Amino acid sequence: MTYEKIALVIIFLGALLAVQIYLYARYRSNPKAYKSISGLKVVSRLNLSKTSQLNIVNAGDESFLIVCCKNSSAAIVPLNSEKITDNLEGLGDAHV
Repeated sequence: MTYEKIALVIIFLGALLAVQIYLYARYRSNPKAYKSISGLKVVSRLNLSKTSQLNIVNAGDESFLIVCCKNSSAAIVPLNSEKITDNLEGLGDAHV
């Protein structure tokens, strides 16, 4: 009975080690697939309430405002976009 438990633990640890080696080998064969995640940077995080959160994220040269709520989908708004800036400047000129 004791030998069966020891064998079961050794088999389980061997399976975990095999999965780890497989994932490491897969990452080493194609590291560019995972490089895209390294370009993301959370600039600021603000808890609006217990269930909602506001994040400012940089992705390369662009910034995004992300509002996340617990029971709804996230809203993503680009910041510092030339198109949005041009639209806002056009609205400001029209009201003057």
